[in-house]
Amino acid sequence: MIKGKMLGKGAEFRDAIQQAALNGMVDHKGGVYGTGRIIGYVCAIHDEDEGDEELMGTVDVQEYNCDSDDVNGQPIGFHQGVLLSAIQNNKSGYFIVPQLYSDVIIQQDPTTHDEYVVMYSHVSVYKLQVHDEITNTVTEYKDFVESDEDGLEKDYDELEETGNKSTVTQTSKGFTESIVDPDGNELKTERTAKSKTIIVGDTKVFIDGENVTIETSGNVTFKVGSSTIEEKDGTVDIQTDTANIKTSSATIEGDNIDIKGSGNVNITGGGTLNTKGTSSTDLNGPFNAIKVCPFSGAPHCGSKVSGI
Repeated sequence: MIKGKMLGKGAEFRDAIQQAALNGMVDHKGGVYGTGRIIGYVCAIHDEDEGDEELMGTVDVQEYNCDSDDVNGQPIGFHQGVLLSAIQNNKSGYFIVPQLYSDVIIQQDPTTHDEYVVMYSHVSVYKLQVHDEITNTVTEYKDFVESDEDGLEKDYDELEETGNKSTVTQTSKGFTESIVDPDGNELKTERTAKSKTIIVGDTKVFIDGENVTIETSGNVTFKVGSSTIEEKDGTVDIQTDTANIKTSSATIEGDNIDIKGSGNVNITGGGTLNTKGTSSTDLNGPFNAIKVCPFSGAPHCGSKVSGI
């Protein structure tokens, strides 16, 4: 308790004690040594192959606007062994490695004099290691509205969402991604080590190590170069320069299926071609080598087979 002549001078007394405590730690500007912002560029990166274990995982920084004279063999404003994080561990957790010659801002611990990077202009490596889950969400809000009376009509936490949002959730098992718009449309992706699923509306694409499954009520189009395979309303349309499809078993079903070729259309194989139905007799088809019976004149060939 302050008594006597010091009564009422508590503020001055505290300032005097503080200055005594900072004696030897205050620079000519009145600030504590090492707490000022230091701006420079990365002039060396000490990676895992560094021979000196104390420099391994650190960077060297040269300050801007410094004299070119050397002090004890080192240039003025040269900082060697700057840590990449105030909590230094390059094997786990969170850390960033800047690009060589990129701008950085470094800070110094006034007690230990350890220096570490706090801001980067260009990044070479970004690493974030967690145990459970990482979730990144980007949400769009309506713009601020200024009023004549109160300045802003709503505070930031009161702004309404527009409906545009994207979310990425990552675990050790895989990723889940979601993108939605104001109309309620959503694209959702699920990825694991064994499969990937993409869902947009009523369309679903599933991929694993053995199968690719596409479920949709709309169109399916495959395009390689000028090749196009399109499915619409139960009809498959194939337009391609060259297409090779190999499979041990294939089934094609549809209400209307067309096979067209401007050159040669060949059906070959070592097995048997089986057809069922009744041939028409319009004299245009290939189902008989003799178009008409030489005795009765009855047609023997046709271009259509109907029935089952």
